[in-house]
Amino acid sequence: MRTWFIIILGLAVSAVGREYSTCSSWDEVIKGKDIRYMPVVRVSDPGTKDRPVYTGFWFFDELQFDVSGRYALAMKVYFRGRDVTPTDRGDIGYIDLKDGNKWTKIGETTAWNWQQGCRLQWRPDSEEEILWNDRSDDESRYVCRAYHFKTGMRRTLPRPIYDVSPDGKMALTHSFPRMKHAGTKYVGIPDPYENQIAPAQSGIEKMDIDTGEVEFLVSLERMAKIAFPDGYRGRTNLYIFREGWNPSGTRFIAFLRNLDLPSCHCSGWSISPDGRDVRYFFNQPSHHAWQDDTTMFEGRYFAHIKDDGSGRILRPLAIVKANIDPTLMPAPYDDWILGDTYALKGVQHLFLFHRPTKLFVPPARLKSNAADEEKYRVDIHARCSRDGRIVCIDATHENLGRQMYIVDIGHILDHPPGR
Repeated sequence: MRTWFIIILGLAVSAVGREYSTCSSWDEVIKGKDIRYMPVVRVSDPGTKDRPVYTGFWFFDELQFDVSGRYALAMKVYFRGRDVTPTDRGDIGYIDLKDGNKWTKIGETTAWNWQQGCRLQWRPDSEEEILWNDRSDDESRYVCRAYHFKTGMRRTLPRPIYDVSPDGKMALTHSFPRMKHAGTKYVGIPDPYENQIAPAQSGIEKMDIDTGEVEFLVSLERMAKIAFPDGYRGRTNLYIFREGWNPSGTRFIAFLRNLDLPSCHCSGWSISPDGRDVRYFFNQPSHHAWQDDTTMFEGRYFAHIKDDGSGRILRPLAIVKANIDPTLMPAPYDDWILGDTYALKGVQHLFLFHRPTKLFVPPARLKSNAADEEKYRVDIHARCSRDGRIVCIDATHENLGRQMYIVDIGHILDHPPGR
């Protein structure tokens, strides 16, 4: 009798210890029936009815939190639902999560878009610098602003940044004025090669974050010849959309795109740091994260792809009927994948996927009040703190426009399924 009591007590303690729901399939996640969700806490000030304020981080693949997890970077804007104009400024700053969500402004930007913001981020491998894109003081070019968190010192780098290497030394960049597809356009500076399909003078560059020295790596002209050996037959300009370093900075992925409708071209390419070695990676890349130096996890397929030139998509980790934004969680929680979805029937889903058990844990299911705004939509684009225990999202479920929220998932990580 005593043995049975101990077993029952142990099961009860285990159930109480978890205090969250698991789903064995994607359909269960979407239906949301009888699921216990986590508290979603707003940390941004929505302003007033007469002067609303919209706050977010915009994208998901850069460092939003400082090492301590106390300070979360953010941008504030003061309108929604229309195109960005050259005079529309965003306020750059950080929120102190341990001091009543106090906002501190550190700068401004006129170089941002609805889908990816201004590439605001903490400089990797640095406790001190915050980086973001802006237009130069004479408004003739895009630049990167650097702010020293401890001293307040500022400096300007001659190119905008897209992705900074894990060691914080090098940034990849491309022609921001050529990006045109929905919600990604930067305004205020024209593309000098607008009338050229694949100019030799435009392509991917690498910038030294310390010195500002810029190295031209690979041109659009060369990329076109590699991608289309029989000649490019598209109707619209080719352009580079994204870059992303692998964990060791030994290669990076870049997207080659056009705007042909109804079906645009979008391909992913693996490139060496000097730009000399360019090889095919995979087709139709979307939201992704490097698993290691030779393996990509692609959210469109919820599967891995080896950087071997084959383009072969490996077996999906689970059947996920959505194009998700993935974050591979840091050690010791690296058996988890953090993900979120676009609005699916008006609802955005935040979820964790536990690789060992293949179970989904959904911390939040939120109504999207901007799903019908298309290029002005607000994606969740979940980001985690450096230790993985806090998730930050942009969301509209309170009908306050874009606001920033945090979800504490530490309890889930401390009590994984199967234990």
